[in-house]
Amino acid sequence: MRAFLRLSTLCLALTAPVGLAAHPHVFVDTGLTLIFDSHGQVTGVEVTWKYDDLYSLLILQDMGLDDDGDGVLTEAEKPQIDGWDMQWMEGYEGDLYLTDATGQPVALAAPVPLSTDTQDARLVSRHRRDLVTPVPAEGLVLRAFDPEFYTAYDLTLGVTLPPPCQAKVTRPDQDTAYREAQDLMSEFPEDAEEVPLLGHVFAETVTITCAPGG
Repeated sequence: MRAFLRLSTLCLALTAPVGLAAHPHVFVDTGLTLIFDSHGQVTGVEVTWKYDDLYSLLILQDMGLDDDGDGVLTEAEKPQIDGWDMQWMEGYEGDLYLTDATGQPVALAAPVPLSTDTQDARLVSRHRRDLVTPVPAEGLVLRAFDPEFYTAYDLTLGVTLPPPCQAKVTRPDQDTAYREAQDLMSEFPEDAEEVPLLGHVFAETVTITCAPGG
């Protein structure tokens, strides 16, 4: 049923004029902090998710928290929500994808929950993804996206890493992205039970470069 609703929503959206196209249901401000070892290799990524107002409200209500509606969790409530978004289904990639300088996928370990709280009446959670094998920072590419585009991730909270390395964030051209999404939709069977994978089309790309010696 959920897949049908997603597909119906995208079909309606992508037949509309550009600017009224595919529309996700959950919006997450995202922050990435790269963790380095003493040899300058990347060993992990700390991920911050700040959920949109409506989704935060729905989750808090569903869990019976924040009865006074002020968007602030009490000290007694905080342990009840710790790790609420870390119960991942088998096969879920955590909506974070890395490739090394040669374009090969970088394997990530299971998430390590760090904290959950509220900020501006929005749920904010932090977790760490360790790399199965450390990789050089130079040329590393990171992308945060939901393949089904049910959730939209925006790197509003930035990318943090130590000098001399820097992160370049490339945002997709919206007109081009919508055209590509429409092309993908046109090739998708009308009777399909699954949704087309469009998240990568709208994803921002983070490319790491390091000065000599980085």
